[in-house]
Amino acid sequence: MANIKAKIRRNPDKITAQTLKVGNVALTDLTDINATGTSDGAVLLYNGTTTKWDATTIVGNQNTNITGGTY
Repeated sequence: MANIKAKIRRNPDKITAQTLKVGNVALTDLTDINATGTSDGAVLLYNGTTTKWDATTIVGNQNTNITGGTY
């Protein structure tokens, strides 16, 4: 797991991170990412059932719409 350090200053209205230093962080270091079986061309797709992001090369969810330009 990455060692994350931050300096936080308190404001009556909000808390603001003043300094954030992050070393090398891998996708697998994040606890809400399921990177099992990651391969070339994979994208992250949110899974509402597991509340995690799944790495996949197949986008087959009826709730996903991709609008783009010319391919």
